[in-house]
Amino acid sequence: MSKKRKKTNTSQVRKRDNSPHNNPVLKKKYLKILERVCYQTDCETAFKLLSKDEKSNAFGHRVYVGTIKFENKEAVSKDALEFFTKYVQDFYAHSIYKLQPDRDVELTNFEILVGLQFLTSLDNVTGERKNQLQIAFTPMRLKLGTLQETIKTIIYHYAITSNSTNIFSETLYNLKFDFNVKEYPTLGMHYFSTLEAVPCRSGNYIENGKLRKVFQLGYLDYGFTMNWVFVPVKSLQGVYRGDKKELPLCIQNHAYNRLLERLKPLSGIDIIHQLSYTLQTALKIEIYKGNILIPYFHINLKCGYFLGVINKDRLIIKTFLFLTHHYTPEGDKLEKVLGLSKEEISYWKIGSLENFFGSNLETNHEMKKAFEDAGISHLFTVQSLGCEKEQRNYNWKALNEYINLGKTELFDEGAEDEILEELVEEGLDE
Repeated sequence: MSKKRKKTNTSQVRKRDNSPHNNPVLKKKYLKILERVCYQTDCETAFKLLSKDEKSNAFGHRVYVGTIKFENKEAVSKDALEFFTKYVQDFYAHSIYKLQPDRDVELTNFEILVGLQFLTSLDNVTGERKNQLQIAFTPMRLKLGTLQETIKTIIYHYAITSNSTNIFSETLYNLKFDFNVKEYPTLGMHYFSTLEAVPCRSGNYIENGKLRKVFQLGYLDYGFTMNWVFVPVKSLQGVYRGDKKELPLCIQNHAYNRLLERLKPLSGIDIIHQLSYTLQTALKIEIYKGNILIPYFHINLKCGYFLGVINKDRLIIKTFLFLTHHYTPEGDKLEKVLGLSKEEISYWKIGSLENFFGSNLETNHEMKKAFEDAGISHLFTVQSLGCEKEQRNYNWKALNEYINLGKTELFDEGAEDEILEELVEEGLDE
């Protein structure tokens, strides 16, 4: 009686035969990419010295970037899905950073990973040939740096992107980056991105009999972990009378609106990124005339303060005060120097960044000295990347003349009503 033949698993055979490793077209395309990397990093000659087996070894350690995946996809909004999908595609298809500032050489992030992965594949070569190849590809190593450094840079960009788009009164998004070695569908190093939707932390706050929503602030670290922000009560200098050691830091939507409105023409992404950076590295509490102030910086330039109150063991940010506003140290100094009231600051529209951006006071020495004496002349030096408004035509001379005339005519017809409406709308805003 003859033995039965073991049935062949046709799906496994098909899987093996269809593997990209056995695909000569894919191999040719990948080696073309590697050749371009070699050309851009002054290793064109070195690439030509590679044997057929060494090129196959490079192809066997290739890079594969997967499409973005989604955790709890049903919780991801359509806009977020489109934004982060495009972001990941663009990230690997474009050059996010240059190899060297003084060189006109650029590679896409995918090509950089290809080059770095190739360099690691040389570790599998043995004997004298290994030493020869490492010497031949030294220029590439010098220009690309290390794989570890590049991975840290990618993680940095992913975390910054998430932090720059997260408004904590809405669903939060965590764009995660990871990698591992896989054998199928593409043998080599697989890099992949995953988007996670994180619920915001909300609560209620009653102010003047009105119910308002507040939301706890936080930030994503470079391990892609959400860190909710708490403020040590010792920084509140006796303002807090409870028994907690730290209070959650919360914010009202109104404060977000004022922040974005009063810091135009800075982009919303720039502003939210700086807020996230402040929460991570430079969160400070100042007590001024009994008020709780949290300084906000654009890069290293102070632009204003968040005004906070304590309610039910929470520190709640109610609004954002620009640096010229009353109830801030700099704003009160400006009032003494210029003699302008809160209403006049509003009327002359110097309660936001817009009229400072791009303005030049070199010919108006009197006004320039006034802002220097108040400690806020740096507002004229704040810059915004990609801003279309490069120059303002604010009439600082008219303001200067108004102050020198003793403020005899503050309001044009109808202007007083507009200011009163604004004050009513702001309520306790300032």
